Amino acid sequence: MITSEMDLDYTIRLLVPLLAAWALALCIGRPLVPFLHRIRFDQTEREEGLESHKKKTGTPTMGGFIFLIPMVIVTALSVFLERASSDLHDAKHAAALIAVLIPTIGFALIGFADDYLKVVRHHNLGLRAWQKLVLQFAVTVIFALHVHLFTDISLSEMMLPFASQRVWQLGILGIPALILIALATSNGTNLTDGVDGLCASVTVPVALFFTLAAILMRGPGAPAGAAMAGALLGYLFYNFYPAKVFMGDTGSLAIGGFVIGMSYVLRMPLFIPIVGLIYAIEVISVALQVGYFKLTHGKRLFRMAPIHHHFEKGGWSETRVVGVFTTVTILMCLIALAGIAPAFP
Repeated sequence: MITSEMDLDYTIRLLVPLLAAWALALCIGRPLVPFLHRIRFDQTEREEGLESHKKKTGTPTMGGFIFLIPMVIVTALSVFLERASSDLHDAKHAAALIAVLIPTIGFALIGFADDYLKVVRHHNLGLRAWQKLVLQFAVTVIFALHVHLFTDISLSEMMLPFASQRVWQLGILGIPALILIALATSNGTNLTDGVDGLCASVTVPVALFFTLAAILMRGPGAPAGAAMAGALLGYLFYNFYPAKVFMGDTGSLAIGGFVIGMSYVLRMPLFIPIVGLIYAIEVISVALQVGYFKLTHGKRLFRMAPIHHHFEKGGWSETRVVGVFTTVTILMCLIALAGIAPAFP
């Protein structure tokens, strides 16, 4: 239940970071979009891609910085304010906020390297798959070390949805599980970025879910979640159809890192398949398409994968894809909120 004494907490931990990040994103995007275009950081659509997407060639990419920079600034300011407090509770929350920033920034840098190789160096494949895996593994290990050394959060404890405060104790399997979840989540957000406004629109309710969960359970990370939601709303001003800029791997991998960080500081990685159902479906659709193609020697299960392209091939407009996928995510986030209701203080 939300009580009157939580009103100030909502204002500070939700509205202020959200509005500040939103305003910063709007301000940063205005000069950044033409700058990216001027230095020719432009998208090149694949020849085998959708015909309707070929007109997107020449649209600037690496626009993930539009929401990444505000999110980092607002969260870093929140860290400073939490650390300035003499309250030990606030100090622990500051360490948790830093934990959220580590995979967000770390994965964004990996995405930036990939974008840079593809766009500037004209290496069509960007980073090799094994290079991405090694770098993501390294960032995940740094995240795990920070959580272990500077917070009281256990990486081997996961809250069970709809289970009245029960947790799943993984023990020594906690770190391998973290690595697998990190790779799967970042891959899912990366594949979701394929339609104007899709990845950002789907992630806004996910970010708000983690923010509300943090506030309701008196857990850490609320300012980071609110900042990401606000920054993405500002970014959508430039990315909604027809997009003036794309987030690139810089943005999509940053979102993956953010989801990983928020879920773990709240002990909620088991909620990712619920609130991130669209991310999961995107990954599964690609895996099924590839597997079916190999097993049948050239036949396809979907018209095109990831699955958002399947619907486009079936006649859906980009805005319809975004609207339906976002609506599904909102509904799943509401279900997930019901799943943590027994944990409310």
